[in-house]
Amino acid sequence: MSQQFRVPEIEVKVLGVKFQAFVDPETKQPVFSQSGAARALQISERTVRRILVSDEFRSLRGKGLQRGTLHTTVNPNPISVVTQADLVLLVQIAADRGFSIARSMQEASFAVLLQQSVDEALNVNRERREYLEAGATLRQKLEYRYSYHAMKDSTLQRGHGVRGLCKINRQVSSLAVADANERRQADKGWRRKCTAVETVKITIGNTVHQRAVEASNQLTADANLREAALRTSAICVLLDKPF
Repeated sequence: MSQQFRVPEIEVKVLGVKFQAFVDPETKQPVFSQSGAARALQISERTVRRILVSDEFRSLRGKGLQRGTLHTTVNPNPISVVTQADLVLLVQIAADRGFSIARSMQEASFAVLLQQSVDEALNVNRERREYLEAGATLRQKLEYRYSYHAMKDSTLQRGHGVRGLCKINRQVSSLAVADANERRQADKGWRRKCTAVETVKITIGNTVHQRAVEASNQLTADANLREAALRTSAICVLLDKPF
């Protein structure tokens, strides 16, 4: 392919996760940026490269694997790309290894496919958009669940006990949702009714506080949790800034 021709990027959104893609001018098939896949799945590009050359990936992919490059408008140098089949396997392996976004995509995709199959059997007609929105919402809820359990496990393993867990839980909730205490008193299942943005904020808060707990002992816990609160608050402010 001539280096003068550079392929423009397109955005492919899957269950609310945005992937950077391009249409290969030779095959006329969509391919995905390797670095873009890493960003979308929130995995380091180094880890993605390791998965793509792993024995597990090769055994699933079969023979004849060739890693391609493409000249694009997003980078003066050729970028590494993966095919659609490669991306499916990458998400599958990443999910098996416990990466939360990949796990939530795997689980949510089954739920969406199941709903589509049930609707087809019952002759129920829905717009495609409804399935996509439902899948994105479910994936987001699954990510919140993973982040909460990871934070909970770290808190208890580091010896902060149930009291420490409750303290962190209240702190995360209050930072993410201004009226969290009022909602909690009115409805124990209030988190399941949060908006998409509120769920994202709580998920981020859980992750930040998990890291703080893992870096703490009994002497440094309070200081690290104060720092976690500042960082979480700063991220929430950025999310709320107008564009």
